[in-house]
Amino acid sequence: MDRGYKAIVFYICGTAALGGLLFGLDQGFIANSIGTISRVYGLDIKSAEHYSSILATGGVLGALLSGIFARYLGRKKSMMLSGFIFCAASLVSSFLPPLTILFVCRFFLGFAIGIASFIVPLYLSETAPAQIRGAMGTLFQLLITIGIFLISLTNVFIAKWITNPQTALPVMFAVIVLFASLMFVGSLFLPESPRWLMLKGRKNDAEEVLRKTLNSEEDINREIKNIEGTLDDTGAQFGILCKGYFIKVLFVGVFIQIFQQLVGINVMIYYAPTIFGYAGLTGIVAMMAVPTVNMLFTFPAIRLVEKWGRKKLLYIGACSMFAAMIAAGAAFSMIGNNSAPSLIAAGPKMVLLIAVIFYIFGFAVSWGPVAWLVCSEIFPLQGREMGMTVTTMVNWTFAGLLMDNALTFMKVNGNSSIFFLFAFFCVLAVVFVAAFVPETKGVTLEQIEENLKAGKKMRFLGEKRSA
Repeated sequence: MDRGYKAIVFYICGTAALGGLLFGLDQGFIANSIGTISRVYGLDIKSAEHYSSILATGGVLGALLSGIFARYLGRKKSMMLSGFIFCAASLVSSFLPPLTILFVCRFFLGFAIGIASFIVPLYLSETAPAQIRGAMGTLFQLLITIGIFLISLTNVFIAKWITNPQTALPVMFAVIVLFASLMFVGSLFLPESPRWLMLKGRKNDAEEVLRKTLNSEEDINREIKNIEGTLDDTGAQFGILCKGYFIKVLFVGVFIQIFQQLVGINVMIYYAPTIFGYAGLTGIVAMMAVPTVNMLFTFPAIRLVEKWGRKKLLYIGACSMFAAMIAAGAAFSMIGNNSAPSLIAAGPKMVLLIAVIFYIFGFAVSWGPVAWLVCSEIFPLQGREMGMTVTTMVNWTFAGLLMDNALTFMKVNGNSSIFFLFAFFCVLAVVFVAAFVPETKGVTLEQIEENLKAGKKMRFLGEKRSA
């Protein structure tokens, strides 16, 4: 990273990325708390799947409305709204309300995360300087993984130390309230996005924000000029749907998010302890392997996304996940339908554990951060809110489909089947990246938009202007 950037740049991006913490808190919450929730409320497998997946339903609605929030409330106030709703829904859940109310709270948690998953990448892409935009953008995914790790770890120890589930579950929810408060309070002190301020005709305010993040008046004037060059047609958002170039870039964004889910990550995040239990793997290793590896290997992505670029990381990740899913499927094929986990041989267990760890590595350094990052970069300013809205809704829709059906699919078709299916989607993801995804490393958002409107093929949108 360029040491010339002001410290406040990293403060702003780091604080905004706390929105990813909310995302991670609720992703990680299910994995090691679903047993406690099931004992308190008497949930069977299908009911547990529904409770997990209703988060995604809320996420779809949150993503749908987040474009409106982003346009009319601004990026900062939208993040504040997300943090407030998350805190409130978690607090109500901690009082162990009737099951119907608990499901409603889960829905609103998803609604809040749907807003955050839209707003945070958008805010980071519009606020961070181009040369470190990728690294700052990956902070969102890094905070997701930290949230998953922290809540998984605390839930493991709460369940261990507090044996009464009626007492343990409120404490689990209370921890979420504590963490979520960090994001809400932090968002109060953030500046607004300079690009949103320019959209609203508040040039002087935009210049003041840029003075906090850029080093010279020359840099500020250049950035203002670049932004003004993309403000010609920022009126009706829906009008951009008639533009061929927007349809093309929307197609790419939608399928990036589809593949991010179809390679299977949420099944691993939400249900890894359950899946390991099918193979006779229990204890702290089974409970914490996925969140720990997911967090640790997201750190390298912050550097690699600027060193190697977006596209190379997507290739590496998809190939790594393919190999891992084939190995995991093979392990379950060796285990077969053994209904006595204690009788399962050590070999398949180790293959499964190593395969899942390698899979999480592949995702954490690639499709986890890069999918969100690319979607925040490729849309033109006029349609950025709409593009991010649609792609975020697609992500949540496919996440919900997987969460609501994964365990049932394994029960009906055999435990190995779902891993081979994920491997197949990894292959399709590689083909898609090669054909359509651009390399956007170090390129300004305005240059990407200029290339898009000039009719360049999607995979060439990251080409820099000739000197």
